[in-house]
Amino acid sequence: MLPIYIVCHADCKPPSYLCSYFDKNNILYKKINAINDDINSLDLNAISGLIFMGGPYSVNDNHLWLKDELLLIQEAIDRDILIMGVCFGAQLISKVLGAKVCKTDHMELGWHMVGTDVSNLGHLQPLDLEKNFEVFEWHEDVFSLPEGAIPIFSGSNHENQGYLLGKIFVMQFHLEMTEHMINDWLRQYQDCIPEASPSVQAPEQITERLNERLDDMHAHADKIYDWWLSLGSQV
Repeated sequence: MLPIYIVCHADCKPPSYLCSYFDKNNILYKKINAINDDINSLDLNAISGLIFMGGPYSVNDNHLWLKDELLLIQEAIDRDILIMGVCFGAQLISKVLGAKVCKTDHMELGWHMVGTDVSNLGHLQPLDLEKNFEVFEWHEDVFSLPEGAIPIFSGSNHENQGYLLGKIFVMQFHLEMTEHMINDWLRQYQDCIPEASPSVQAPEQITERLNERLDDMHAHADKIYDWWLSLGSQV
């Protein structure tokens, strides 16, 4: 199997749960950084999929590397490559697909419930998830649904939380979080956390029952990652 490339927009070094999932399932992957690495040299003939991760940016920023990445996403879509987007990565993909991506009037941060609707997946392998489950959120921008997309996840704070379009699957939330990552983000971005509200949890709320919450989310992540990989042979 050719490697899956994980495109990062921040430090690629801390291991995420996504990498742990690939490791335990013997799936070959490589990490690259969209900001520091030359993504223009990436050979799309030598990969089996692309994953675009989160980052502290907006798709509406004016960065040279951002323009290159949008072109890479468009080329990958044109070639019908298996693609996943997470948070900022989901917003990048949505922009390329013609959806609106904009700043929301209330940030979403912490543990929040998402609803699942898999009723419109048709002939695809079933996605066996609870009707509602808790995920980790940290975002200020939101996306609309691209034309033809099948909504799968919805939230009470922000409706559009994830969709499928052909071999393209995106999620606004972060299944890949680990205890280390959450504590690191809370420390690194502590000055960016607004006062607690219905959509924003205080750090002490976020770290409450942390391992229990992570275990539950990772159980859902395993099913979602399995299902996403299966799209390569189904769609």
